[in-house]
Amino acid sequence: MLLKIEVRHVQHVERLELEIDLSKNQLTGIVGKNGVGKTTLIRAIRNLSLADTFIRTASPEIFVPESSITYTIDGKVIEFGYDRALRSLNSKALVPDTIRRMCVAELPMPHGSRFNFFRTLSDADADIRRQIVLEEYTSPEELIDFLSDIYSSKKFRLLVETRVQDRSYYSILLSANRYVREDYLSSGEYFLISLYRTIKSGARLIAIDEIDLSLDAAAQVHLLRRLREFCQQYGCNILFTTHSLAMMRTLASNELLYMDRQGDAVQFIPASYHYVRSLLFGFVGWDRYILTEDWVLQEFIQFIIQRYCPNVFYCFKIIYIGGGSQVADLLRRNSQEQFLSDPEQVIGVLDGDQRDTPHARDPQIFCLPIDSVEKALFACYNNDADFPHRLPDGRVPSGSRDLFNALQQTGAMSKAQIYAYLCGRNETSLQTLIAVLGRFLSRP
Repeated sequence: MLLKIEVRHVQHVERLELEIDLSKNQLTGIVGKNGVGKTTLIRAIRNLSLADTFIRTASPEIFVPESSITYTIDGKVIEFGYDRALRSLNSKALVPDTIRRMCVAELPMPHGSRFNFFRTLSDADADIRRQIVLEEYTSPEELIDFLSDIYSSKKFRLLVETRVQDRSYYSILLSANRYVREDYLSSGEYFLISLYRTIKSGARLIAIDEIDLSLDAAAQVHLLRRLREFCQQYGCNILFTTHSLAMMRTLASNELLYMDRQGDAVQFIPASYHYVRSLLFGFVGWDRYILTEDWVLQEFIQFIIQRYCPNVFYCFKIIYIGGGSQVADLLRRNSQEQFLSDPEQVIGVLDGDQRDTPHARDPQIFCLPIDSVEKALFACYNNDADFPHRLPDGRVPSGSRDLFNALQQTGAMSKAQIYAYLCGRNETSLQTLIAVLGRFLSRP
């Protein structure tokens, strides 16, 4: 089931389009600079289920006569246009209940649903108290497990569920028939209970603006792990905005979208964590690391990636270490301490003359199909009658490194020409390494 949202001329958003595949049952984190339109998007999603969303949560000054929001759900089109009488958006057609129940959106204070639930809780307090005194409650084991996991705490083991007029309310029992109602818990705990209630409601799309508010970094990371499980268990999709680096770092590459304005249009760009981090915060970092022996091999790998890997997604850094055994040692130490990154995000590439050494057996180490750039160049220079450029004045190189340097110093061949020549000579045997680099640097 596909949901497409098109926003035109609302506040500072001239044109925005987002398509969501509701059959995927996954997380989607949206990040972007302030003012790009993240809250407008969440309001647009909420507007599908609550048609007075913009009337209640926004100034009429954000609209012009051309303002509109169009929803397309599996071919069915629902359009909200500007209504001069309301000075807001309105639809001439009724939104079917099945579609209204499909989407739920949560805005920050003071417009979020959880903040408007306080009155309902207060009205139900007498019934909640009576049920607790009479012990007419149940133990919500899944919610207890959820909160205990997020906060690594045992305080929720006495959480109970009472039901008033077919609605669930949650409290933590104290001694002597006393209790703490959910709205008197911390704002983060109360938000998670509200979110759990929404997940259980059967909505296919749950949109949350600024999900990280009121949650510490550890809780944020634990929350994403549990929400992935709930998406699969309850067949829902959870879309949220965040400014939290901890959350961005925890999202998988297919769960993170960077929201950016290109001209008059807002675009959603699949992005990696370090790419987003550098854009939003100015921090320099890399998603993937390639360790190698020396600067020549570093440059050759860079050339191969630029020439043969067009779909590079991750920010990457190639670091030369100084020798095959040193590369293997650094990989091992990173596996233990993760000072570079997670072990699966770091690989080593060695010269082909290292392929039979013990350290080359590491599954994260790969080898060139040639002994080395310099050795392969020297062999071709001596054996290839069609070698493109010779050293001037009949100069005879003393060895492979001397030839590599002399060709550049005399202007006979540049580095780029040398690397291109070797790639052309070894294109077939390079395919295995090219495939490894392509998978390593491309978005899954």
